[in-house]
Amino acid sequence: MFEDIKNNVLNGNQDPLVAYAELKDIERELKSTIDEVYEAAIIEAKKEDKTFQLMGYKFEVRNGKTSYSFKHIQKWNDLNDQRKEFEEICKTALKMGNKIQMANEDGEAIDLPTVTYSKDSLIVKKV
Repeated sequence: MFEDIKNNVLNGNQDPLVAYAELKDIERELKSTIDEVYEAAIIEAKKEDKTFQLMGYKFEVRNGKTSYSFKHIQKWNDLNDQRKEFEEICKTALKMGNKIQMANEDGEAIDLPTVTYSKDSLIVKKV
């Protein structure tokens, strides 16, 4: 089915925008179904060894990642604010372009940040 949709679009037999919108609908529905089944699946998988095979599929249960929050630590907040201020100074220097060399209050040249761009996105909503 998906291969047919792709081929129809690539061969000019189907509007790519309509095909994309329909595929996004299928993706949302599939993701919702996977999310609903996941909890039952993880409970069942934890009854087995960490790695096991079942009906031609290999499963591996991995522990979730550990994350830390420092937002309640005042020193961290102060340093984070300083970082944000520094980033804004560097962004401003970049926006000035090659017109002038920006310097901080100590007369040191401000290094410019590296800029990267992600790919464009196409948002589709059913009306």
